[in-house]
Amino acid sequence: MQRVSRWKKYAVQFGVTAATILLPQMVSGQQPAPLSENIPVGWYVYPESKLKNLDETTLRCFNYSHNEWQVTNEGNGVSITERPSPRGKDDFPPVPSWPPLLKPQEGMPGRTVSAGLRSAMHLENAWLLAYDGGEWGGGLWLTSEDGSKTKRIVENNVRAVVPIEGGILVLSGLAHMTEDFGNAFIFSNPDGLNIALQHTVHLDGEPSAYAKQPDGSVLFVTTRGLCRITQFGELKNLTYFPRWTLSQYPNSMVVASDGSIFIAMRMFVLKLHQESGGYSAEWLLPNACRSFYVKQYDCVCKP
Repeated sequence: MQRVSRWKKYAVQFGVTAATILLPQMVSGQQPAPLSENIPVGWYVYPESKLKNLDETTLRCFNYSHNEWQVTNEGNGVSITERPSPRGKDDFPPVPSWPPLLKPQEGMPGRTVSAGLRSAMHLENAWLLAYDGGEWGGGLWLTSEDGSKTKRIVENNVRAVVPIEGGILVLSGLAHMTEDFGNAFIFSNPDGLNIALQHTVHLDGEPSAYAKQPDGSVLFVTTRGLCRITQFGELKNLTYFPRWTLSQYPNSMVVASDGSIFIAMRMFVLKLHQESGGYSAEWLLPNACRSFYVKQYDCVCKP
């Protein structure tokens, strides 16, 4: 039996920009859908001609938008919904148990063990606790079953912890003011407080939403584009995003049954369609947002 089966079946993922986990299955030999097909009901493709000639007012509207979307798989299709309001920094969803002796550690971004907590993953005899407090710091801690012993194994904000074949992938980084960096770490499966770093890869920016692939690789986005990393630490940049997306903050990603990739963010949902030599992009808006304008610090949509 492979060691990956030692993971318990539950893990709590949450936080201000928590990524959505998905496990879509692509049909072998299936041809990608043509552009402008399989657009979710109630959405349309914003004209590319307008995106090529963005003025400062339009860009400001994008950045001010209070609309934030999330994407999930729904049957063979994709569902786009409003993203729920973020929890308070000290909120912690119920989990099956909690290390009773755990105390705040140096480097944790708050005065309580739940402040800034992005995910809590229970192993057979240990816990992996991922923290992301933005500019206040974060990291990844491995603790004993009761929390009396701890070990910090990643020092930067943790954006996602993804179980992969034979270990775990940790995406970390920060985009704040002039800072924008990221790293991917691949660790062995923990055995108590024993864990081994197998690969480290520098990224071109803070990572966010991700999706596991049937071949064991993981797709994820940074502030600059779409990437793929294998369980052996091989990184490939698949496509780059326009510069104006730096303030759009992707939060979730799904791969549809036809292979199209949907990435939800502020204002827009990006649909990527793979073609020979790269990807074509379609930027989706709801039908209720055929036009928009800046009103104080919001981007107001009109049908």
